[in-house]
Amino acid sequence: MSLLTICEKLAQNVGLEVPQVVMTSPKREWKEAVAFSNTVGEELARRVDFGALRRSANLIASVGDEVFDLGPDFSRIIPGIGVTYGPGIIRPLTQGEWASLAPVPGAPRYFLLEGRNLTLWPYLGNGDGVLVRYQSKYWCSNGTAAWNADTDTSLIDEDLMVKGLIVRWRRQKGMPADDYEAEYEAALSDIAGFDDRSRL
Repeated sequence: MSLLTICEKLAQNVGLEVPQVVMTSPKREWKEAVAFSNTVGEELARRVDFGALRRSANLIASVGDEVFDLGPDFSRIIPGIGVTYGPGIIRPLTQGEWASLAPVPGAPRYFLLEGRNLTLWPYLGNGDGVLVRYQSKYWCSNGTAAWNADTDTSLIDEDLMVKGLIVRWRRQKGMPADDYEAEYEAALSDIAGFDDRSRL
């Protein structure tokens, strides 16, 4: 389901004329629909660990005690086995705990995450690496967190995107939205229970 088909479903629900184009439309309602649906995509990527947004990064050391930038799409580390060194799991520490450690080289046992910056203790030797599994915030097929074209598709469950857009539209326009919001939240709860692909 593309941005265009998502907006077609919105139009059918709220009584708008079904659009032929969305991104290039001069009509205010479709500019608003794009903005609202971008917000829905960002919200869903933030609230649920969707399997389609799961990513991994191999971090290779080059300068010893270094800070690794996990990239602009980084949202959060996957709980449990998010950072590994060989067969071992690296555990997170708080800033207070981290402050008590002196930097030393060796096999990493702990990490500190500050924003999207990851530091390891002990730190890796030159050419050594760890694997980081994380959730991306880039929910759109164009490789970003926003629509760019009518043909872009969502990596997140598309029916859920439609439900979220309808709720946001109706709320913003002063239309009854409570039943729609309850349906959206129930669908979100159901999908959150199985879409992490943790057992696939």
